[in-house]
Amino acid sequence: MSSTTITTVKKVMNKFSRNAELDEFLEQQLKDAGYGGVDISTSPVGTRITLYVQRPGLVIGRRGMGIRDLTEKLEKKFMLPNPQISVVEEQAPELNPRIMCSRIAQTVVRGTAFRRAAIWALNSMMNAGAMGAEIIISGKLRSERAHFEKYTAGVVPKSGDTAERSVRKATTDVLLKMGLYGVRVKIAIKDAIPPEIELKEGVTPELPTSEKSEESKQPKETSEAKETAGSAIEGFSTSTAEKQSEKIGVTGQPEEKSIQ
Repeated sequence: MSSTTITTVKKVMNKFSRNAELDEFLEQQLKDAGYGGVDISTSPVGTRITLYVQRPGLVIGRRGMGIRDLTEKLEKKFMLPNPQISVVEEQAPELNPRIMCSRIAQTVVRGTAFRRAAIWALNSMMNAGAMGAEIIISGKLRSERAHFEKYTAGVVPKSGDTAERSVRKATTDVLLKMGLYGVRVKIAIKDAIPPEIELKEGVTPELPTSEKSEESKQPKETSEAKETAGSAIEGFSTSTAEKQSEKIGVTGQPEEKSIQ
């Protein structure tokens, strides 16, 4: 393996590790704003960071002071060249697993029972139009021994290409008096799965070659049948005409019968 390949691999690994640290830092800083994710793209001009949050006003702050402070922190801590931050409001926060994880954690910290918080989050996700949802809360829930409880609704694919396309996952933790609680949320999105059958209007279906050959043979058979029927009718008409001519005679006058 050449040195150039090693350096490129190291660059890619360093980039992924930096993005993971940046994501974790933003999740801690923007916890109250409903942090839903980040998109990072680099260009020759600088680094563009797109934040998806539930409450963009808390991120921007009064007269843009909040986003300026966040830009300075990112530039100093992660050595980002000329960071440009844009804030986007999450249109469907109930279908974002990271936002729902943080909601459940904050609700449990305030003193609400974890079962009530999980059921409330599950109902809100299903009412938002999710195909299915699953919430797992683990830790010392009711005793000194750790265990977990699972709450499900709808259909959540577990494996295969369907699960990779439609299921979104998120995990978070919260520290309480009893110990550390873990919260895992899975949401199955309806629109992410393509429909099995699509009906198109104004499109004639194409027949296979075997059916096409049979259809092409049918007109020939019908034409031959018509020809045979026509020849039979002509033969019948000529035979009847000959019989009538024999009755009439040579002169064309009908025979006179003597009446005694």
